[in-house]
Order: sequence, then C-alpha cells, then structure tokens
Amino acid sequence: MNLKKHIASTWLFLLPIFIILFFGACSTRKNTFPNRAYHTVTSKFNVTFNGKEALKSGEEELAKKSKENYTSLIPVYNYPAKPELGPIYPYMDKAIEKASKCIYKHSMFIRGKEYVKTIDDAYLIMGKAYFYKQDYVQANRIFNYIANTYKGWNCVEEAMILNARAAIQQKYYSRAQTLLDEVQYKIQEKKSKKLNVLFNAAMAEYQLNAPNGDYQLAIDYIQDAIKNKPKKEFTTRLYFILGQIHETMGQLPEAQNNFLKVIKRTPPYEMEFSAHMHLATNYDGTSSSRNTIMKELNKMLEEKKNENYKDQIYYAISEIERIDENKEEQIDHLKLSVSSYTDNDFQRTFSSIKLADIYFENEKYMDAQAYYDTAIISLPKNYPNHDEIVKKSKILKDLVVNLQEVMLQDSLQRIAKMSEGERRSWVNQRIEEFTAEERRLAKEEADRMTALQSSMSMGNVNINTSQSGKWYFYNPGLITSGQTEFYRKWGNRKLEDNWRISNKQQISFEDIATINDPSAATDKTEYDEEGNPIKQRETDRKKAEFYTQDLPLTKGAIDTSNQKIANALYHAGLIYMDQLQDTKRANESFENLYRRFPKHELSLPTLYLLYLNYLKLNDSKYERPKNIILNDYPETDYAKLILDPTYYQKLAEKAKEVEKAYEITYMAYSQKQWKETVKLVDQSLPKCTDVNLKSKFTYLRAVATGQIYGEDSLKKGLTDIIIQYSKTPVEDLARTYLSLFANSDKELAQAGDTISIKKTEATAEKEENPFIIAPDETHYIILIVNASTLPILDVKNNISAFNREFFSLQKYNINSFYINTNEQMVTIAKFKNKISAMDYYQIMTANDFFKNNVSNKNITIFAISSTNYTTYYNKSEKRYLYPDFFNVNYLNKK
Repeated sequence: MNLKKHIASTWLFLLPIFIILFFGACSTRKNTFPNRAYHTVTSKFNVTFNGKEALKSGEEELAKKSKENYTSLIPVYNYPAKPELGPIYPYMDKAIEKASKCIYKHSMFIRGKEYVKTIDDAYLIMGKAYFYKQDYVQANRIFNYIANTYKGWNCVEEAMILNARAAIQQKYYSRAQTLLDEVQYKIQEKKSKKLNVLFNAAMAEYQLNAPNGDYQLAIDYIQDAIKNKPKKEFTTRLYFILGQIHETMGQLPEAQNNFLKVIKRTPPYEMEFSAHMHLATNYDGTSSSRNTIMKELNKMLEEKKNENYKDQIYYAISEIERIDENKEEQIDHLKLSVSSYTDNDFQRTFSSIKLADIYFENEKYMDAQAYYDTAIISLPKNYPNHDEIVKKSKILKDLVVNLQEVMLQDSLQRIAKMSEGERRSWVNQRIEEFTAEERRLAKEEADRMTALQSSMSMGNVNINTSQSGKWYFYNPGLITSGQTEFYRKWGNRKLEDNWRISNKQQISFEDIATINDPSAATDKTEYDEEGNPIKQRETDRKKAEFYTQDLPLTKGAIDTSNQKIANALYHAGLIYMDQLQDTKRANESFENLYRRFPKHELSLPTLYLLYLNYLKLNDSKYERPKNIILNDYPETDYAKLILDPTYYQKLAEKAKEVEKAYEITYMAYSQKQWKETVKLVDQSLPKCTDVNLKSKFTYLRAVATGQIYGEDSLKKGLTDIIIQYSKTPVEDLARTYLSLFANSDKELAQAGDTISIKKTEATAEKEENPFIIAPDETHYIILIVNASTLPILDVKNNISAFNREFFSLQKYNINSFYINTNEQMVTIAKFKNKISAMDYYQIMTANDFFKNNVSNKNITIFAISSTNYTTYYNKSEKRYLYPDFFNVNYLNKK
C-alpha cells in the first residue's frame, strides 16, 4: 500500500514536468533539443509525408496525361500541354498546402539558420508541385531559395537540377547551362546514383533543346545516366531516345542495337511497336533486307492487335519505298497511312505533311492543299515549322478556291451550252448514278442485317437470372440481350456521329435541326427587299432542278460567270507569282485570262505582269505584252512605266514638291494672307493627285475666300468640300465649321446628310474597336450566362466547387449581376495578368460542366483586362466586338 502511494505521489510530481516539456517543445522560437526533436519528427511523419503522397499521386496522374509522339525525337521528360494539366492541379495544390503548413508550423529559422532538418524537403515538395503545374516562375523562386538558404543540405542539388530544367522549358538556355555547370561539382563530391541520373538526364535534355546543343554530347550524357541504373521505365525510355538520336545521325547499327534493347525490356506496347517500326525503317537498301522487312510489316498488318497501328505500318512501308526511290508507291502508302487514322494525331499530322510536301514540290498544289488541311486539324503548336506549315496551307487554300471557281464556272457554262435534249440526258444520268449508289448502300445495309441475323439468335433470349445481382456490364446474359435488341432495331451501325441515320447523304443541317426540335420545321421562306419571296435552292438530288439551278442560261448570267472566271484567274496568277514564286504557272494563268477576256478591265494589269515576268526570265515573249500596252493603252501609267522605269520615282518627287507647296500655302494661311493663300492653292491644285492633300488645299481656299468675300462664299466652299471630299478627315472639319453658322441646316441637307449620321460614318473606324491590348494589367474571368436557361446559383456553385478542386490555394471572389434582361455576368477576380488568367481559362473550359454549357451556348467565357472590363460594362453597344478581340489576342485565332 505504501508502494502504491509512493508511485502515485511520484506521478503527481512528474506529470507537471512532462506537461511543461511537451508544450515547451511546441515552440519554434527556442532552439532546444526537445523542440528540434518534436518538430523534426512531427513534420517528417505527418505533414511532409502527406505532402509527398499528394505529389506522388500527382506524378502518377501526370504520367497518364503524357502522350508520346514517336514520329519525332521524344523528349527526355514529357511535358504535357498546359491545358491538359487540369487533373493534376488538386494533387499539386494539396502538396503545396501540406508543404506550406509544414514550414509555417515546424520551421525553426532562428538568426538566419534552420534547425529542423525536414524543412528543405517541404520546400522541395512545394517547388516540384509548381514545376509540374508549369508555373516555372514560382518554381524558380523556391529552388533558388533552397540553393541559397540550405547550402550543404540534402535537397540543394536536386533543386538546382530542377531549376535548370525549368530554365530549359522557359528557353533560358544560358541560365540552365550555368546552373548545371555549378551543380556538377556538388554531385561529384556526393557520388549519389540518384543525383547522377538526374544530372545526366538534365544535361541530355539541355543538349537536345538548346540552339548550341550537340547530339553526340547528348548520347554521352544519356549513357552516363543509364550506367547509374535508373528505374526500369526511365532506362527503357533513354534507350529509345538513344536509338532515335543514332538514327538521326545516320548511325544505323547503333540505332538498331538500342531499339532491340527497348524491345527486350518489354516496354508498353506502343513503345515496343514504335521500336519495331524504327527497326523496319533502318533499311539498308538490299533486296534481302527489303524482303525480310516487308514480310514482317505485312504480317503486322494482318494481326488484329495492330488494327490501331496500321497508319504507322503504312508509313514505315512508305519510307522503304522512299529509300528505293519508288515515288508512286511511297505516295500510295502515305495516303493509306493518313486514311488509316484512328487516334494517333501525331502520325496523321506527320504523314499528311510528308505527303503534302511531296505534292508541293511536284507543283500539284490542289493535292498539297488537301493534305496540309488535314495536317492542320491536329497540328501541335510546338511542331517543327508550325507557322510555315499554317502559312503555306492558307496560301494554297486561297489558290485552290480560285482554281475550283474556274473549273466550276467552266463546267456550268459547258452544260449550259448543251441542247435541251443533251442537258436532259446529262441530268438523268446524274440522277441515275445517285439512285444506283443509294440502292448499293441499301443493299449493303440489308446484307449486314442478314449476316447479323444468321450469326445471332433473333428469338427470345434466356437471361441467366442467377447473375442478376451483378452490375449490368458484369452480366454476360444481359449484355447479349441488349446487343440483340439493339441490332434487331438498328442493325449493325458504325460508331460515328448521327449513327441513327442510315443514309446520311440526304441529311441537311435543316433536317438535323428538325430532328432535334420538331418546332423548327416551320416555313423558311426568305424575302428580298421588295417583299418578294426568294426562290429556295433545291436540295433533293433526285430532282432535275438540283443540277440545273446554277447554270448560266441567260446573257447576264454568262457575263457574271465570266467575271468570276476572270477574277479567279487573276488572283490565282498573283498567288503563284507573289506567294509561291512559281512564275511559270503565274504566266499560264495570266495568259489564259488575256486569251479568254482580252477586253476585260483586268487585261491591262495582266499584260503588264506578263511583261515583267517574261522580262525577269529573259524570255523574248515580253515583247508581245509590251507592244500591246504601248499601242492600245499609250496614256496609261503602265505604258509610261515601260517607257520610263523611273516614272513612279518621278511621281514621288512631284508629290514631295506638292507637299512642300502645301507647307508654304499653310504658312500664308496661318499668317492670314488670304489672297496669297488663294493664289498658292490655285497654282498647286492642278499638280496635286493625292485626294487627301487636294481636300486640304481646297479647305484652305474655302476659308481664305470666305474671309475675302464673306459668309455666303465660306458656306458654299465648305458645302462643296462635304460633297466633293466625303469620308476624308477634312469633311468632318468642314461640317463642324459649317454647323457654327445660324440656319446651316439647308447647306448641310444640300451636302446630302446630317452631321450626326456623317460623323458616325466618319468615326466608325476609330470607334469600332474600343478594347486595348494590356497583357500585364490585372485580369478577370467573366462568364456571360443565359439566365433564362441556366440557374445562376448552379453556375456559381460549380465555380466554387471548381475553385476548391483545382485552385484551392487561391482565393477568388465571385460576383454576378444582370447586364440585360436575359443575361447575367459572373465575374471571377482577380488574376495577376493575362498569363495567369488564361491558365485558369484553359482549365475551366476543359471542365465538363463549363465545356458542355459553352457548347450549348448557355455560357460564354472570356479573360479580360481591368481596362477592357470597364469598357465592356459601360459600353453595352460595343460588347459584341469583344469575342473577336478575345479570339485574336488571347486564343491566337486569326
């Protein structure tokens, strides 16, 4: 009993001491062993651990988003496009939150020194999270802080390597080189395999990206990284990159050796398949090698597991045909590669561009345009020569539009010239061809149904009710029953848009609108300005009117058709000449225009262009257009230019003389020398050809004569200016001056309009775009919500949920108000600049709720600067201009 009392009294004595020690250890301001031990252990096994787990989950999600482009050299590390990073944001934000909490609660930074050994880990977690979010500015700040504050600690070298990788992604190559050179010596001292892998991989990344990069050095660094035994997946990736680099350098045996190593390491099938493709394309040109490779590739084509890889196989075959200089076979297999597309955007883009380039080099511009157009559908912004490809596609598209216009009008005129009987026969033949195709498709559908019915029982299906407790897709009986019912009702339909419609050739936009909304099937008759009904275009291909409605059967229609042909030939010639530098085809187009329409208004400039082109080619053909111009158009500028190539230079010199004369005249006007002003104007006006300058001279004369002869003379002079020089800057000045006089309405009416209307016309161009480009201003995200179809509370709740999931570290304000009777504007504030606002915009528009409502036109989303926000709010009549401004300046849609 005495012992128990002793123990109890001892505990009562020790308990306050334990309590004091425990709570004293919570302090971060006292450098004691209990404090250090408590904060080190708690931060390591609680907050930092959770942060690392969140970072790990984010890295796994990032790996899922990293789609490889095996058609070109894959990067050492894959960086998905920023709009695709939305799913990793919650994980990275959680990692940042945990790291921040660790630093805030457990850091013992006393007199410039940190005493908790896990704090550098917390900073590294935070820096990595920002790095993975591709917020390289924030990542740089944290990595720099680690390097400067925690010298000699465990995380410094990794932070410096990551800092260098961030600099590479920002294209700050000299900074990346400095960081890597500096960290190299630190790593050599530690002899850490992990750090050596990270360093050598980063150096390889630098050599493969920097303008002064060296492929041989990249090979050396990758081999050094492999020697340090990184993880299996990363080692396999490095072998694949080695194979690609050797292949690029023409070192085929080394390339094949590395691709074989990739295959032996059982990588993901897509990488294994690509390695096989590279082995196939490393063809040495011998017949035995060709036979072996072709046998393997044809075998791969037949294997069902390669159904989604046929585009790559056909491309590999096209490369073999290229090496063997079988141009036609190469083109055929590139076509097959493009047409076999399933989901590999990279391969479709690559094959399309390759094929388009071949057609372009062979001057088959219409074929080239078609494949450039296909490539642009999925052309990544970081694709080599991206801007050049887009520009070339646009040029060719303009050319093809003009060439197709010529072909169309020629065909229409040819059919129009047929006799009634011939034309009727031609139309009947077209109808019969369409009907035959319709029957063929119907038979194909019936054959599919017959085959389906013979392979599946169409009777009652016995469903195994013993499995009824399973989820539907785990119950084979229910699945079979559902398939049978679907095929009984719909047949074997392809997986495509509008799959319910078996014959899509006859479905128009109006038909689809009617299917979706039967009330839309109302009278669609349109009327002209006089109220007469406009004849609707025939859309039924079984009716003769479908084929004859555009035929030029009258003289006026033929003249219009000829005008279209002439314009198209002229513009096609200009595109050949100026944008494609194809002088030969330009001359063919111009010659065709002049031969067909010698008296057309474009004939004279066409002849002059022919003269210049033939002269440039030292072709004696230039004499013909030259003589025609000199004989038939002797007084034109073109004739004067032929006779005197310095003609325009002389005109420019004369213009400068007139401008000098205007300065002298204006000086006399400023000094109120009215008679001298009138005299100088009368001397200069006959020599002046520039309309704006003439209007200025005339204005000075009107004011001067008004001062000499009185008010009536001034009013008449100002009125003449308004009539003669409408839509010039001087017109507004004249109107303003004239409006100062009493009873000026008569003169203004005589000028043909009122001041308010004319001022609107004159200043429309200036006022048309009130929005300014201000990327560094504070920005907002605004949502224009159709409040009649979408409850505003649902929108705001979804924004809040979206912010919690993807931007939990930021605190954004959400406000809404009506901007008209049907629409509310929801504002999300604030963002530092355009870049941060557009990061938010990209993630938001990829979110299902917002993406669906944008698609349904319930919501429109913009990023907007603070100045433009004020303009948008205050100038409701100008709001319609902002979508175009946003598309051009924020989404780069020209």
